Amino acid sequence: MLSIQGTSGEIMKTTINTILFAILLSLTSVSFAEYGYYNDDEMDDQDVIIDLLMVRPLGIVGSASGIVLQTFGLLFSVPGENFSETAEVLVEDPLNYTFNRPVGHFEKDHEN
Repeated sequence: MLSIQGTSGEIMKTTINTILFAILLSLTSVSFAEYGYYNDDEMDDQDVIIDLLMVRPLGIVGSASGIVLQTFGLLFSVPGENFSETAEVLVEDPLNYTFNRPVGHFEKDHEN
């Protein structure tokens, strides 16, 4: 017979810890970018590399986390009639930051 190591409780705990870690990591990277940690006037090769290897993948994780949170938040946002606001904060903003921003530019509201 096949034996599966670990119980469903251990698997669930590992999954939750992984999701929480990804959310925490994505929030810290966006906060550095938003508060001017990176100087936009002097973009160089390092900015592009950091953006492509760290910030964009973390933005994808943050976007996915926002979609999951928005799905669970429907229970509260629809009756509270603030679905659009929560969708903007949890889904639209992370997706725009990840996919609609020029590579190497870290400010949230970038003018092309």
